Amino acid sequence: MNIMTIVTNQTFNEDLQTLKTVIDPHKSIVLDVETNGLDSYNSNQICGVGLGEPKSNGLLQYYPFRHHQGENLDPDYLKELITYLNSLDTFIGYNIKFDLHFLTSDGLDTTNKKLIDVIVMVRLIEHSDTRDLALTPTGARHYGEEAVQYDIDTKKELRTNKWNKDFSLAPAEFLGDYCKKDVGLTAKLYENVLQTIKNTHQEDIFKLECDLTQVLFEMEKRGISIDKKYAFNTQQALIHRLEAVENEILTIAGRIKWNYDIPMASPKHDEKEFNVSSPSQIGEVFESMGIESPVKTPKGSSSWNEVALVSINHRLAGLIRQYRTLEKLKSTYIEPYLETEIMRTSFCNWGTSTGRLSSREPNLQNLPRNHFKLNDVKLDAEGRDKIKSKISAMLAAKGNPFKTELSDDVLETWAFIGDESFNANDINQIAIRRLFVPRPKYSLIGFDYSQMEVRVFLSYFRNEVIDELLNKNDVDFHGEAAKLAFNVTESDEQFKFYRQLAKGITFGTIYGIGNKKLAEQLNTTPQEAGQYKKRYFDGLKGSKDFFDNVVQTVETRGWIKNRYGRRYEINPKFAYKGVNYLVQGTSADILSERMIEIFSFLKDKQSNILLQVHDEIICEIHDSELETIPFKIKDLLEINSLDIPLSVDMEICSPSWATKKDFKLPTIDDYIDWDDATIVDVNGVEWK
Repeated sequence: MNIMTIVTNQTFNEDLQTLKTVIDPHKSIVLDVETNGLDSYNSNQICGVGLGEPKSNGLLQYYPFRHHQGENLDPDYLKELITYLNSLDTFIGYNIKFDLHFLTSDGLDTTNKKLIDVIVMVRLIEHSDTRDLALTPTGARHYGEEAVQYDIDTKKELRTNKWNKDFSLAPAEFLGDYCKKDVGLTAKLYENVLQTIKNTHQEDIFKLECDLTQVLFEMEKRGISIDKKYAFNTQQALIHRLEAVENEILTIAGRIKWNYDIPMASPKHDEKEFNVSSPSQIGEVFESMGIESPVKTPKGSSSWNEVALVSINHRLAGLIRQYRTLEKLKSTYIEPYLETEIMRTSFCNWGTSTGRLSSREPNLQNLPRNHFKLNDVKLDAEGRDKIKSKISAMLAAKGNPFKTELSDDVLETWAFIGDESFNANDINQIAIRRLFVPRPKYSLIGFDYSQMEVRVFLSYFRNEVIDELLNKNDVDFHGEAAKLAFNVTESDEQFKFYRQLAKGITFGTIYGIGNKKLAEQLNTTPQEAGQYKKRYFDGLKGSKDFFDNVVQTVETRGWIKNRYGRRYEINPKFAYKGVNYLVQGTSADILSERMIEIFSFLKDKQSNILLQVHDEIICEIHDSELETIPFKIKDLLEINSLDIPLSVDMEICSPSWATKKDFKLPTIDDYIDWDDATIVDVNGVEWK
């Protein structure tokens, strides 16, 4: 039976001693904090701390400190509580990094502590992307709806009383009871899920994830510096460009601008208002032009999403897509950073079923790499082909072929998205990554794995031929695969075609797509795609055996493990997806392993890890360490416990993350123009 206590000033010393008695033998504690908001580094604070034993039906306590109603503990007791927590070895929580950010603001020291996130543990045993991993639905899945009814009832009460956005407004005893039950459910899940992890022999990957949680916490705490001036200037530039695009849309549509404050009751002179952000009004305009959407919603109505717009050969469709993109850039990626100097994302090592790292607020994986043009663009023949290629790639990623032949007039509306070669001196270009800059006396260095997933894929069926490829520098894997699979050489007229074919099949195999989708991406029939795939497997010795073994394993037992011991449960109907889990999961775990190693290496240095995006790690290197540390980090990234030959490109991001160039130490050649240099030797003789 749980021992549940709301701690008061009169009972603090006794209750803390009771806590110490049950916690000290194992030095591990379950914790949860209640706060008056979500921003631990600027405006918000803890209003109470929930603590408990890491076992079912154990001790539970709530320490109230900053409630507007009820009895609060003396502020000195918070210091005393933090001092005790600092003496422990292990902190356990549900999304624990959130709690620790608030506690560190009040003096908690997490240095060399083990951080166990129960949500990460749950992900190790529940692999479906569709499962809600929040505490309440997870508790309901494990223990039934009645086990989490307290959460439903409490949150209803919080909303009713308008306490839900600031928990400090709730009475201490009311919120304390809720917090203790959250701690109790977390403790119960921890105990039971840990046993499942042991039963499925995932102890190694569990340890890796715990170590990674510590790294991610420190990365979040440090954050990355924001150029506020650039954020403001970009906002203004986007506002002006949006106005120009909107005016052209209104002209083509024959409408007037929607008045958000005072909608027209009766339009004058048959004028109709148009809200560019309204899908239904967009549909009305197109239908009035006799244009139907080629895309339907699941309920059968017309959709005006990105796939639909690109399938419509009319300038209005391209302009609406441009407007939507620019508006999202402004609202999602610029305006949140107008008043902040440090951006802190939340890294999630539980957000994907493969084990890939994700992030939120902002989602760094969706952060645009490309720059954006703020002026109208006229395309030449080469430019049109590039735009068509970009559209085709974008649609292929969504599982749709690019069939519509768009006019030059329409293609020009898509040309506002440039490539990654951002020119900071061009006032008509903006880049979201330009927001992110190094702190004074630091440089941003990017470490990007080259074709990591392909290397991992090939490593699963290593042989002499594959090993030779893996150990080459600057190897074109897709070109080499084309040579092996289709018996072509680089001099062959159709080499580019077969290289693209090999690339499509490689990633198709990795990402688990069937012949139908592969055919759409390759612009061929499913039958022909299947034939190409067979030739690929026959030529790339070992690949077919690897694929078949994965499928057979999943079909037989319903699960498979990657080389780090991470277990994936897969529906046997979709057994082919096992390849994706193995390749992406192993790649993710290599990255995690390497980040932990780098973090350990940097502990006594001034340099830090800041971000991890896709296969790239961004570090902030202190000027005093610039000549040594980056090269050591590169070496550490290319080493791994699986002995897979990896290659890392090292780039300096100057003056911001948006501008990159190869990073290398300067040589004498960088300082001397040898064509016009005079050298005097030790004997005083001049040499040209």
